[in-house]
Amino acid sequence: MVLACSRRDIGWRVPLFLLAMPWRLIRQVWLWRADVVLFASLNPALLLPPLAPLLRRRGLRLMAIAHGLDITQGPPIAQWWIRRSLAQLDGLIGVSRATAQACLERGFPADRLEVLPNGIGQRWRAAPPVTHSERIPTRVPGTFVCLAVGRQIPRKGYAWFVDAVMPLLPEHVHLWLVGSGPQAGEIFRAIEKRDLQHRVFPLGLLEDGELACTYRLADLFVMPNLRINRDMEGFGIVMLEAGLHGLYCLASCMEGITDVISDANGALLPPRDAEAFAQEIQAQLALTGQQRQQQSERAAAWVEQCFGWSNLLPHYRAAIERVRSQPRTW
Repeated sequence: MVLACSRRDIGWRVPLFLLAMPWRLIRQVWLWRADVVLFASLNPALLLPPLAPLLRRRGLRLMAIAHGLDITQGPPIAQWWIRRSLAQLDGLIGVSRATAQACLERGFPADRLEVLPNGIGQRWRAAPPVTHSERIPTRVPGTFVCLAVGRQIPRKGYAWFVDAVMPLLPEHVHLWLVGSGPQAGEIFRAIEKRDLQHRVFPLGLLEDGELACTYRLADLFVMPNLRINRDMEGFGIVMLEAGLHGLYCLASCMEGITDVISDANGALLPPRDAEAFAQEIQAQLALTGQQRQQQSERAAAWVEQCFGWSNLLPHYRAAIERVRSQPRTW
């Protein structure tokens, strides 16, 4: 049995989801006599300290998937509760080595912890790109488009990239920024400071079809993350989305990003190294059309092979089965 907060429950619906979840969980357990409950992130599993004794009387094993921020977020009191919640779990899956390490640092036993990556499935095949949208800029002939997708928060490094990297690049290199967030104002100020209004385009939030269109129109994906205390990048699903659409990725060599990028789909660069990012982008500009096409096909094939859900699901099933069959310690 899997309980998770769906995409439509994001935002203001999350508190309602969490309030209803204990009763939904108990009802499902009693109706279906489940063997294992797998929480899709640690956030709903934070309800376990008071619920675990009741669930265990039903013979249940308890598991969760740790993504990063659900482990590292919050003040000391929140961290204390996270440790208590981790202690209730019979098994834990970290989506990257960095996330798994964060769990170990909070006392979770290594013999009950596995590392399995996030996957990518049918969402993008089911959402064909739109043919026209006022929110997507017209691709100017002769330009080279770098694309970044994600929440506009400090650890994503977008304001830094605009301020430090874009001025080092030729005029025909443009940057499209998809997303929104509290750092949007700082990004706009960096654009104005560097007089880059004609080269940097914040697109805001896009629907799936529009986002698929930007992936197909872009030439290169960038993920210039910065190290921020207690705000880790546990994985980076957008790099899979970009790779599935054939985009090569330049990303900061840090945290969960290192489990996503290989020589097949991108390059890892030192965080805050503007010269390194600029040089790699210049190298991309020098590729021939055939070289870029081969690079694109290699990235898409590698992401499908390593992160396609059809290939990952047997590993997740095996992890669940190992927890289900382990001897009870309570």
